[in-house]
Amino acid sequence: MTLKAQPDVAEAGTAASRPTTVDVKFTGVVLVCGDCEARGNGPRKLRARDVRKALKREIHGHEDAKAARCRLRIVQCGCLGLCPKKALALVAVGCASQAPMAVVATSADEAAAFGRQLVELGRS
Repeated sequence: MTLKAQPDVAEAGTAASRPTTVDVKFTGVVLVCGDCEARGNGPRKLRARDVRKALKREIHGHEDAKAARCRLRIVQCGCLGLCPKKALALVAVGCASQAPMAVVATSADEAAAFGRQLVELGRS
């Protein structure tokens, strides 16, 4: 990660500063809701940590992902507002398309299938 300091721009006698931008090595983010597992009607045997690991194995281990330069960061976050019953919410932002994609996963295998789909979309 490299920091790039933007020069100050003076307009009409006032100095306006721009925020510092950062170059990142990933093209998108997959958000895994960590609050879904803590809810009373959340999944019984599915944990956000297991889903994150399954997604990482599927996305980073896939040869098409390396060819398509599909670099995704997988992050566990707070409530996404989808709140599915007996499942975890997953949202992909800024990867293959401009529109966010949301999935409700009831198993780690479904999360891995979502990862495969993201890699396929990254190739096209």
